[in-house]
Amino acid sequence: MVLGSFCKNPMAKFGLDIGTGTGVLSLMVAQTHPNLTIDAVEIDYHNCTLAKLNVEKSIFSTQINVLQEDIFTFSPTKKYDFIFSNPPFHIQSLKSEEQRNANAKHFSDHEFSLFIQKLSYLLTNDGKLFMILPSENVVELQKHLNFNSLFLNEIIHVYGKPNRKKREIVICSKVKTELKEMDFLIRDSNGNYSNEYIELTKPFHGIALG
Repeated sequence: MVLGSFCKNPMAKFGLDIGTGTGVLSLMVAQTHPNLTIDAVEIDYHNCTLAKLNVEKSIFSTQINVLQEDIFTFSPTKKYDFIFSNPPFHIQSLKSEEQRNANAKHFSDHEFSLFIQKLSYLLTNDGKLFMILPSENVVELQKHLNFNSLFLNEIIHVYGKPNRKKREIVICSKVKTELKEMDFLIRDSNGNYSNEYIELTKPFHGIALG
């Protein structure tokens, strides 16, 4: 919900959702970008089937093309000016014994390096890349960005509760700019959704809840 709410690139024409899962992120982005055509890539057959069904039942079916693809072998005929992804979030950790769960949640360091390299190749020179990652992976991300002519332009520190930073939304491009940073709180100390979270995600609850 948070990543989809922050994904904004109004002038973009071609979007790429990597690891779309059941398609929610693509549906959120399509809602705020009516002129955007999205390729939503998902390696898992079952999730891909669900994503196709969700897209077909939505009013955004003409905007979103769901593809069962491995991003590492994905070879589109175009590049994208808007890429967004909630990639596998455990790097160099013990993989799950259940392969579907492992594919969704785990990257080796080598796979993460290849992933960033692929993103750089697929992104246009004026495009924007949005990702959400665990806070501890930002240093690793920065290293791979530097190797692939990508720059970290903005970072949103996402707090599950006050003083509990859990995720980072990163906005990258091939253009070096001064880094912008901001904090975003999901829940207050009592466990209630913050006003900023409610306002940010309000337009999307109909999509997210079906």
